[in-house]
Amino acid sequence: MMYKVIKKNMNKKKKSPLSRRSFLKGSTLSFVAGTITVGGASQYVFRADDTELLRPPGALDESTFLASCIKCGQCVQVCPPQILDLAGLSKGFAIGTPYLTPREGACLLCKGLPCVLACPTGALDHDITEGKEAEMGLAVLRSPKTCLATKSVNDIVFGLENLKTKEDRIKIISEFLPRMDDLEKKALLEKFNIEKLSDINEVNAKLVSSQMQSESDFNWFKDLVKNSKQAETSCRICLDKCPIKEEKPIVFSKTSAAHIPVFQESCVGCGVCEMECPTEDSCITIIPRLTYKEKV
Repeated sequence: MMYKVIKKNMNKKKKSPLSRRSFLKGSTLSFVAGTITVGGASQYVFRADDTELLRPPGALDESTFLASCIKCGQCVQVCPPQILDLAGLSKGFAIGTPYLTPREGACLLCKGLPCVLACPTGALDHDITEGKEAEMGLAVLRSPKTCLATKSVNDIVFGLENLKTKEDRIKIISEFLPRMDDLEKKALLEKFNIEKLSDINEVNAKLVSSQMQSESDFNWFKDLVKNSKQAETSCRICLDKCPIKEEKPIVFSKTSAAHIPVFQESCVGCGVCEMECPTEDSCITIIPRLTYKEKV
């Protein structure tokens, strides 16, 4: 038994010492392989797409903003309408920084600008206190040919003709009620046996919840809208919904056949006009960091 054990041990192959050349060769190959692996995984980070991001109100110029923002996400957390996102891997060195996509959710320029107040580094300029000071970018009319205003089409009438979901119907009702004149309100109240209510929101809730379920009732409503006083005016929703409309960021230039929205120096690029545009693809787009002087 002892002989067999000794023989087995004697037959065991001895390891040869690693030569300096082999060590260097192996180390170099490992380093190259590691570099290729890491490079392949990280190239997505460092090759950002070319789309400039629309930043929250008060963002410093892009290079200074990227150097100042610590990617803490405080602005995202305190945003009342929750429209801010943090950039992902495809945004390169901007990864983790806040931005918004107007068509999905525009900045409402909330009172007090809570996102600015929450920024711990001043990447969002603490010197601005009002929405009209935001300077996020500038709105431009991207598609004049499909703009309802240039075609003298009313946005409520357009919406009624392009309903797709129940939510669309509810939105149309909500948009129309505040625009009715006294005679139209009276006709609506009589039609649905609603007592005179001081709060238009209460009328709206009642109509949406129970009173306008049948197609015949809704067809009556459509006729009321199409023959209403407001239907005589072409779409103005970009200005109507603008959170700083008192600053006149949009004026409608009269041509021989239509009114064309023209964006003024007071536009701050909040994106509400792009978000609210009723056409399938918004006629308006926000160009980040663009100023009125650059446009002209």
